[in-house]
Amino acid sequence: MMNNTAFDENDALLRMTVCGGEARVALLRTTHTAQRAGDVHNASDVAIAAMSRMMTGTVMLGVMMKEQEANITAIVDGGGPGGRMTCVAHGGDVKISMHNPQIALPPKKDGSPDVSGLLGKDGTLTVIRDYGVGEPYIGKTELVSGELGEDFASYYTHSEQTPSIVSLGAIVHEGVVLSAGGVLVQAMPGCSRQTLETLDLRAMLFSGISRDLFEDPLDDLAERWFHDLDMVKLDRQPIRYYCGCSWEKARRMLKSVGREQLLDILEKDHGAEMTCHFCHTTHKFTEDDIKALLGSDMN
Repeated sequence: MMNNTAFDENDALLRMTVCGGEARVALLRTTHTAQRAGDVHNASDVAIAAMSRMMTGTVMLGVMMKEQEANITAIVDGGGPGGRMTCVAHGGDVKISMHNPQIALPPKKDGSPDVSGLLGKDGTLTVIRDYGVGEPYIGKTELVSGELGEDFASYYTHSEQTPSIVSLGAIVHEGVVLSAGGVLVQAMPGCSRQTLETLDLRAMLFSGISRDLFEDPLDDLAERWFHDLDMVKLDRQPIRYYCGCSWEKARRMLKSVGREQLLDILEKDHGAEMTCHFCHTTHKFTEDDIKALLGSDMN
């Protein structure tokens, strides 16, 4: 099974236009990215499924923007036992954290992971777009189901006024991610009613996306689903789990707590440790490091 061609395919996002440019499509494979997240967080199967859907949806948000350098942060807080989940994407680089990723739940009656049971559905999906200049744009919508696919689609429709079809999925068995990814179909401004109706009918093809992603490479799926809709492939972008934290970044964060708290840390703890929520790397600071932050008068 692990010799499957699709399973061995590198994680990537394939961007296309369809229907004469009246709609755009993003088709993503995030299998290995989801596996990395599961390993980093020592997560249960249902938590890996939730994180994979969240990462796929967040990468979609970023790569479909004109401002390719923007950072996207998506936060789901639905009141479930898994707690808040936070995902950050920059292009194809993505990272994620969850308050309680070890929580395990039995699958639903149809055998699918109970993502909504883990995350809850009485809460919000918050999206923060940081363009690097000016104030970030913050959009927020109520969760629809907690399964994330419908929730991201609702965000696009209500917060960004862009009719969208979103399908997210993953197959996880005993900590092994067999497939993960998703598809986003969005109407462009001026899209005709006929095209909208055509795309709505096409949505039913995506219901088994996790199985399809396990069985077929992205290009094969693109041909199967969109070849008759004047499909034009634009580009392919790699996707990976990447944190980017460092001792120096942690140092800047530590310095930002202020002089009084640094003095308290120096007196009581004689040093500090900061652990990254996204990759669990621990950055250590000695007494001398804290004194250096406070200035030469402490030497």
